[in-house]
Amino acid sequence: MPCRGSIPLVAININMRYFFVLLFALMLGSCDSAPKKGADGYRFGEKQYERNEVQVKIVTYKSQADYNKVLNRLKLPKTTAAFSTLSPPYDICTIHMIDPSIKYEPEFVGHEFLHCVYGQWHTDNKSIS
Repeated sequence: MPCRGSIPLVAININMRYFFVLLFALMLGSCDSAPKKGADGYRFGEKQYERNEVQVKIVTYKSQADYNKVLNRLKLPKTTAAFSTLSPPYDICTIHMIDPSIKYEPEFVGHEFLHCVYGQWHTDNKSIS
């Protein structure tokens, strides 16, 4: 006869079964070792370099048309949401973007900042697929 306030053995076995099913499901979900895509559609690839300090400058464009003129001049694809340049002595990084009050896309500013810190980490856009 069970003690008062004790849980019957059958209930414990059912709860343990659910516990192990849940544990197994969590373990399966955490087995994916491939880096996840960010909001910008890219996976973080291999670092070209790593900088602990970098001076960042921001250049904003007041319209999509103004931004497109720069893209055309630099021969960058029109689908380029933002871009960055690294200037000698390679500690000044400039992020170019459309003014966020015109087109707000913070995921691309973060993406470009990572170029300032880690260089070209998605060579040939291999990490976008």
